[in-house]
Amino acid sequence: MVKRLLLVFLSAVILSAAAEPARAAGDALEGKRVAERWCSGCHVVSKSGRGGGAAPAFVALANNPAKSERYLKTWITNPHPPMPNFNLSRRTVDDLVAYILSLRQKSRSVPGK
Repeated sequence: MVKRLLLVFLSAVILSAAAEPARAAGDALEGKRVAERWCSGCHVVSKSGRGGGAAPAFVALANNPAKSERYLKTWITNPHPPMPNFNLSRRTVDDLVAYILSLRQKSRSVPGK
């Protein structure tokens, strides 16, 4: 009886895990809020051009092929002067990176190519 209940329980866990949708690494909306509050003094953080111009614009970072998700996480986690060290949580870093990457422009296909 115990083995049967254990088998039913394990089956339910496996099925529920398989049915659960994949989660994004971060919350872009929360990342936008953080960026507007903490980053906009130096960075242009929105597509509309809001923010300071002393550091790279988030749109430029998002559309630079060399700036991968991994690069951005490292860059935010280990800032260099004059960027202050905010000691952000892993979740906040994930949120900021999700927001930055959400600014990535979709590549447009050129007709006839």
